[in-house]
Amino acid sequence: MSKSSNKKQALSRKAKIYNELQSLTRALCLKGFNSDKEIGFNAEYIGNKVGVSRNNTSKELNRLLREGKVLKIRGRPVLYLDKQLIEGYFAISIKNPTFSDFKDFMQTVNNCSNESYINSKNDVSPVSSVKGSTGALDSLVGADGSLKAQVEQAKAAILYPPLGLHTLISGPTGVGKTTFAEAMYRFALETGRLPQDAPFIVFNCADYAENPQLILSHLFGHIKGAFTGADKTKEGLVSQANGGILFLDEAHRLPPEGQEMLFLLMDKGIYRMMGETANTRKARVLIIAATSEDPESVMLDTFLRRIPVLIKLPTLNERSLRERMTLICQFFQEESERVKVSIKVSKEVLKAFLLYDCPNNIGQLKSDIQLICAKAFLDYITYKDELMEIRLSQLSHQVREGLFKTEGKRKEIIQIFSLLETDSILFDGKNPGGAGGLFNRILVDDYKMAVDFYDLIEKSWKRYSKAGLSGKQIREKIDKNIKNYFQNFSVRLNSTSNVPANRLIISNIIDQSILQKVEDTLSELSADFDFLFNRKIVYSLALHIETLIERLKRGTVISHPDRKSIKKEHPEEYQLALKIMHSLENKLLIPIPEDEAAFLAMFLYAVRTGKDNGNIGVLVIAHGPAVASGMAHVANKLLGVDHAHAVDMPLELSVEDALEKTIEEIKRLNTGKGVLMLVDMGSLKAFGEIATEKTGIPTKVIEMVSTPMVIEATRKAIVPGMDLETLEEDVKNISPFIGQSVDSEELKIYSEGSGKRFFERMLIDTLGKTLTFLNPEKAFDTLKYTLERILEDIGEDLNDDMLVKFTFHCSCMIERVLVHEPLPYKNIELVEMHNRILFNILKKHFTLAGEVFGVTIPDTEIAYVAKIFDTHIDTQL
Repeated sequence: MSKSSNKKQALSRKAKIYNELQSLTRALCLKGFNSDKEIGFNAEYIGNKVGVSRNNTSKELNRLLREGKVLKIRGRPVLYLDKQLIEGYFAISIKNPTFSDFKDFMQTVNNCSNESYINSKNDVSPVSSVKGSTGALDSLVGADGSLKAQVEQAKAAILYPPLGLHTLISGPTGVGKTTFAEAMYRFALETGRLPQDAPFIVFNCADYAENPQLILSHLFGHIKGAFTGADKTKEGLVSQANGGILFLDEAHRLPPEGQEMLFLLMDKGIYRMMGETANTRKARVLIIAATSEDPESVMLDTFLRRIPVLIKLPTLNERSLRERMTLICQFFQEESERVKVSIKVSKEVLKAFLLYDCPNNIGQLKSDIQLICAKAFLDYITYKDELMEIRLSQLSHQVREGLFKTEGKRKEIIQIFSLLETDSILFDGKNPGGAGGLFNRILVDDYKMAVDFYDLIEKSWKRYSKAGLSGKQIREKIDKNIKNYFQNFSVRLNSTSNVPANRLIISNIIDQSILQKVEDTLSELSADFDFLFNRKIVYSLALHIETLIERLKRGTVISHPDRKSIKKEHPEEYQLALKIMHSLENKLLIPIPEDEAAFLAMFLYAVRTGKDNGNIGVLVIAHGPAVASGMAHVANKLLGVDHAHAVDMPLELSVEDALEKTIEEIKRLNTGKGVLMLVDMGSLKAFGEIATEKTGIPTKVIEMVSTPMVIEATRKAIVPGMDLETLEEDVKNISPFIGQSVDSEELKIYSEGSGKRFFERMLIDTLGKTLTFLNPEKAFDTLKYTLERILEDIGEDLNDDMLVKFTFHCSCMIERVLVHEPLPYKNIELVEMHNRILFNILKKHFTLAGEVFGVTIPDTEIAYVAKIFDTHIDTQL
């Protein structure tokens, strides 16, 4: 068959499919639409109508989509409609023919959401109709109230010719800076200031605040060899944001050099990648930055002068109660949509959320509502209720106190609640317009959890049930999941309360009075414990007790399936559990069934054996006064934990003392899973064996420790379910030489491949772990050459000791000069007078070395190098 006949057949097939879709859509339009029922036709259905396979039908429908003839509604299955007929039915013009789901489609055709999808048939210019639009910025809660001025500023910044104005959004944590920036981006799309495919790139400067080099690399990219580990050229976020918006969150954490590197981009639309000196690149990027600090006190004046629009967002307390009520209702509605279950909230609960002291603005408000919904969802699953009900008794003490803070607000409260005809609101996830029509686009920072918590509960419940666990066992496991899940969230809130962060967050789940009684009980019985209760264990136990009380109030008692076996196998834990129960019965004034002692006994057994929340310990041991602690500090800082620990071994410390310190540290770190030891020399490997013999604690030892190795070990050690053997293997795999013996042939290949001795290769590797900006290979070669020329001039021979001292000192010296932080030196004239010949030789050779790196070495730094040579020569003599 010829190509022309193939094409003719394809066109004919496409025409048949298109005609059938038109016919189906026309019938649908005549019948009328029901917004509660999904509409559209899938490829299989259309294909069956015209006698074409589903795959070929799908192919032709997508061709019609590209030609602008059909609408596509994503989902399972994907649905299609004729574009012209739908536009005629709703009297609209649809710009974007693809919709994320049916809800997205209905919002568009009803002209109640994102104006970027549609324009009126009256051919009104998108720019001229901005004032009356219901787009992203105008849909923010408070756009006509507390955010009115800010919205007008944002519109002006986007519309200002020719490319818009760079903007800085400020305000405390949780006021909605991220979402406001996203709304500005969507407004730019709605008005046509940016094309529909324009990028919106987000970069949180706080993620790499302790590593300026990494920030600059992420932003601007780098060329090969720009710094240690830059083995290939990589583009940065500025390049990715070309033609769109770059959003810099927590911009005050951007180092001064990073702010300065943005000057060229903001002034002239050009930039340089790290490592480039002459070449420049072009990028058209609108910058929106955000900060939770006072911009004038934390950012360069020269940087702020380049940002003409400064938008300050109000705190939650500065917004009206009506706006706050809208936020509360929207958050409950969102939770209902997430779990696909109706949520009933009493008027008193709504009042409490409306008036309580919310320390971290909108982000905290949303978090507190998510927490209470998580508890209600767990009850819904446990007791198989018809809906989720939020009761006043479920609220934390902090939220309940809001009911007593009505002073000066009574009139506004009455106005808000007069709209309610019943004592509660039913939030129905299937009906986004419910609950009094209070739903607008919500202004809130992205405080979403890493995973869908409700999905986690449902899947866990099914998995445990399938595994044969009782309902009580399942409930106990999921109670702990709630605690762990939301405690991780606490680190993202900068609480101003004097209450410790973990306790503040847990108070949103556990009633404070119950928590206090559990703490009192454990304190009274402390003499009976041969182990310590940490804060996490206390919270977990308190949460368990609270859910137990709730079950007892409902009259629901779940028997332990094997209480007699638990009592027999774990008699000590069982007796301790009975004591805890009896004490709590007296304090809580309720009887607790003895079956609960079996569950408590298993909990205590898990704690005692370290199987509950234990992680593998990470211990760094290295020679030098602060080498090990330095690496551990970097790892903890980058990961936001306090898990890596260190034993420093100054040269004057005896081996016996070092071993004793190591054994004590291993005892302290062990939680039942053992300790991974990272050491700098093979001689320390025996420490692990000796410690295991003396303590019985399993250990693994890996040699040739480096900072990347410590980071990797710490990151993986805190992963749930990680075992010591797997951790050892994973950490070894990050370098071909870590923990492995190297035979003579490998040493030969390793050395000869680069023309360097094995000692020099190892020296370069160590330099790479020390330097921040310089390429270690280039630094070593340049400095070795410089040292050889200096020694030649003063009549000395090169030796390894001098090579190590010189390369390490001078490479760090060059990095100091690169960042304009050279060391001062008192009485430098005396150094020059003492040995003018040496000083001049050093200046001569460091002039050449400085040219390689594009720096000039100051005399103060030359003086320190001269002292190294003086000491070396004295030693030789």
